[in-house]
Amino acid sequence: MVNRTGISRRALISGMATLAFMPSSLLAAGAHLNKGRSNIWLSAQGDKAKTYGIGLFFSDNANSLKIPSGFRGHGVSLHPLHNRVVMFARRPGTEAIEVDLESRDHRLAFVCKNNRHLFGHGSFSPDGKLLYTTEAEIDTGRGLIAIRDANSYELLAEISSHGIGPHELKLLNDGKTLVVANGGILTHPDSGRKKLNLDSMSSNLCYIDSYSGKRLALHRLTETKASIRHLDVADDDTVAFGMQFQREAAAHDSLVPLTATHRLGDPLRLLEAPAAIVMQLRDYIGSVAINNRSRVVGFTSPKGSIALFWNLNNGAFLGYHQLHDVCGIAVTEDQRYFALTSSNGQMRLLDAQTLKEDRAHRQHPDFRWDNHLLLTTG
Repeated sequence: MVNRTGISRRALISGMATLAFMPSSLLAAGAHLNKGRSNIWLSAQGDKAKTYGIGLFFSDNANSLKIPSGFRGHGVSLHPLHNRVVMFARRPGTEAIEVDLESRDHRLAFVCKNNRHLFGHGSFSPDGKLLYTTEAEIDTGRGLIAIRDANSYELLAEISSHGIGPHELKLLNDGKTLVVANGGILTHPDSGRKKLNLDSMSSNLCYIDSYSGKRLALHRLTETKASIRHLDVADDDTVAFGMQFQREAAAHDSLVPLTATHRLGDPLRLLEAPAAIVMQLRDYIGSVAINNRSRVVGFTSPKGSIALFWNLNNGAFLGYHQLHDVCGIAVTEDQRYFALTSSNGQMRLLDAQTLKEDRAHRQHPDFRWDNHLLLTTG
């Protein structure tokens, strides 16, 4: 059921209806931007309150800057039609900041309504009219997806995420179907980031009709203590997702696969890797990115200081790259490279076909890259 906040169902659906007719090319972040301009690396920044913000690093090494936010950020989303981004506060924050990549102007985009907090992720509709964010109803813990006007950031509606602790969400290529990683872990701002329901946690991967809020499909893992957190969507709607295993609540000490893929109508497919590699992950996947040209998916584990790669078509493990505290991963606009960032400022590019590092592009600016990375041009 859709929870209305001052807009009729007819008006909301009218605003959404054009999505199904949008060309798929518009679904690719940055498709509207001109070629030949500087690559921009964007991420939440800082390791203490006074340094929190969003960092913009330009590949020509000119005019890079850090914009203070006043809160610790998490994910960053690019508007599909305009050269601006929104960074969302890390759980249990309530704010988001907008940055114009041309003028460098920034403003507070929105603050959650009362009794709500963010989970650090959001996604724009491909026509640029709507912004979806994962949120929680604080007093009940119920997972929600807030739907906002993508220009004014007015809250238009809320729909259920069909789980607890919704984290990353994205739209499939029809521009209508949302896929959401419901982590299953209950938290409350009064308890900080403490996990309150590990004994009864229930994570799922859920597909939702964004027009109506109807649940289209819901999948759970056999391992009940694996929390699905991050995901990406390929151009054929294959979803790759990563998990964080809550070992302190588990009744066994076995290694648990933390990476998987899925397509609507099919069963979940766990991605296998050598046991020594899985052990190095330390039960934690931090981010995921799909390269559509090479059909390779990459995952990062900051706790394991490693990025791992699989063939998206057959699930074959392809290799790994070690980098201290690596978490950010993204794909360059031309699909030639995977980009990696770490908390100590390192930036690396890996060839998307061979997975070998292009060391000529290695950089180490004075940045403290946080969990997630966005690449665009400007």
